[in-house]
Amino acid sequence: MKFHIERKYLYGGLTAFIVIVCSVLFSFIIYNFKTFNLGFDKFWKILQPIINGFLIAYVLCPVMDFYSKKVLVPLFKKFKKNLSDTDPKVKKLSILLTLVTAILVIYFFIQMIVPQLAQSIKNIIISFPDYLNQLEALVQTVFKDYPEIESLLNDNYDSLEKFANSSIMPSLSKAASGIYSGISTSLSFIWNLVLGLIISVYILSMRERFLGQVKKIIFALWSRKCAKDIINEFRFINVTFLNYIMSSIIDSLIIGILCFITCSIAGIPYVLLVSVIVGITNIIPFFGPFLGAIPAAFIILLTSPIKTLFFIIIILILQQCDGNIIKPKLFGNSTGLNGFWVLFSILVGGGFFGAIGMYLGVPVFAVIYYDIKRRINIRLSKKGLTTDTDAYINNENNIEVNENV
Repeated sequence: MKFHIERKYLYGGLTAFIVIVCSVLFSFIIYNFKTFNLGFDKFWKILQPIINGFLIAYVLCPVMDFYSKKVLVPLFKKFKKNLSDTDPKVKKLSILLTLVTAILVIYFFIQMIVPQLAQSIKNIIISFPDYLNQLEALVQTVFKDYPEIESLLNDNYDSLEKFANSSIMPSLSKAASGIYSGISTSLSFIWNLVLGLIISVYILSMRERFLGQVKKIIFALWSRKCAKDIINEFRFINVTFLNYIMSSIIDSLIIGILCFITCSIAGIPYVLLVSVIVGITNIIPFFGPFLGAIPAAFIILLTSPIKTLFFIIIILILQQCDGNIIKPKLFGNSTGLNGFWVLFSILVGGGFFGAIGMYLGVPVFAVIYYDIKRRINIRLSKKGLTTDTDAYINNENNIEVNENV
């Protein structure tokens, strides 16, 4: 008698076996999480230069395209040489110019900004006890006619001084010593950055081939229609992320420069340190200005309480200009999200991934929002229903009419 196995039982058995194996593997990973975590950290450190190379190449792509399409191609046309931006000569020259630009920017940052930032931080640490004495003298001068308030503030000042001597000063001293002990970490970061820059050159030179290989894999794994949809989806993701990243960098640079100019005119102390803090934190949407203004205002408060008020006024004016003039010009409607969803994406991204999540939460959610909206509109169109959201606000009759279309 011939033995026969029905397919449904075979598939059911294989499914159960796969589920059991996956459950065992998952339990094994959970119970040996520390070992896997150490292995992942080591794997991450090994891949760090390569990841840096891809990130650097991704950021430098617009610079390379600018040199190739806007500078070199028109320049060659003036010499009656019709070369496209994909010509090997144009590509090599654009990569060279892009690399020189990146090196000059890094050199400027290290040479001009880092020493002054380190000196400002060092001066704050050294002068912190003097700032406390000045604050006590100011309290006594201002409230000498109000002994009760002066007594209350002096009591709080004593508590503040004890807290500063017991907690803040040791922490500042530890941070100062940590600067010197972190030299090896900084050197490792610089080394990975250099390797990433070298790898990015290879990635930029082989960009078209890499993209071609990725498309080849996509067309091999999916049908032609599905493959085209996937490629279009990735193009939308690329445009959304690139526009958002470049716009936020330019916006933060503009705000940092304006902060430096206005604070210099107003005579704000530690102007470079304050401007760098304001510029960097401005990258984070919505909460960034507050995250940068609070520590910067505290640093200025240690030196001059009156100028702290000027600084707060300057920041408020800058943020109004940024929100109403600069950001709309740079970003436009690149994310397609209203204020609520922007705030939602920042809170969720920040809750899961910290500052990086707050920064990248907006473009990630914009891509998810766009994909869900597109799929919903496709399903509504297949049912003959309108895709206009306003039609669904207390207007069911029009929806029923459209359903019969």
